[in-house]
Amino acid sequence: MSKMAEFEAIKALFTKWNESGVPKGIAFPKTQSEAVGWSCKEFGIEGIGSRREFRRTHKEYGTIVLEIKDLIAGLKPQSEVRRSGKKSDPTQTPAPAKNRVYKTQKSRRRAAEVEREEYRVMLVAELEKHQEVREELGSAKRDLMNLQTEIDALKAENASLKQKLIGKGATLQLVN
Repeated sequence: MSKMAEFEAIKALFTKWNESGVPKGIAFPKTQSEAVGWSCKEFGIEGIGSRREFRRTHKEYGTIVLEIKDLIAGLKPQSEVRRSGKKSDPTQTPAPAKNRVYKTQKSRRRAAEVEREEYRVMLVAELEKHQEVREELGSAKRDLMNLQTEIDALKAENASLKQKLIGKGATLQLVN
């Protein structure tokens, strides 16, 4: 005796519930295992009581069981469906589910070590730049001090020359 009609009824009901949400007060299956034997008299579902038939590998029912399994994953209560505030647009394709990529502790540690080494190299480069700038600044300060000493010496020499000229009674003239 074929149970295809029962599978199709479950698929149609779950498809409807995926769009509108599961009505309040209805207990619905959350996994394929829970769907075996699940019945809902209010919607005319009597349930398929055999795990042997409710398998993805079953030669006759396997494809529809797989479709039902995918629909079960999207079942939510009406309150959660309404809260999202998004209207389903049949022209848009749903975004692919983001699967978490598992990384071993060793690979995470290695990635952290590589990142640390990259930061260390960047830090060394910045320190070298800082030291070069510091040396340039020190050199510029020494040059400035030497120039200031020369200026002071030239001012003193200029003042003494002016004193000598004034002492001889000569008048200073501006020469262009």
